[in-house]
Amino acid sequence: MKLKEINRTAIQSWSPAQHHPIYLATGTSAQQLDASFSTSASLEIFELDLAEPCLDMKSCGTFSSSHR
Repeated sequence: MKLKEINRTAIQSWSPAQHHPIYLATGTSAQQLDASFSTSASLEIFELDLAEPCLDMKSCGTFSSSHR
């Protein structure tokens, strides 16, 4: 059973368990090709809201860079 999903090829990290709301950070590396052939790096922050019925997580912010 899926609760939420993010369609990304990235390294992820959760916020500490005792903090609320719960956030997920995902990061990709520059200069490494992925399925989309993108060579830019990005850091994205998502909020986990289990009260919302959809599978998508709400994006709270994005930072893009050409550096690793």
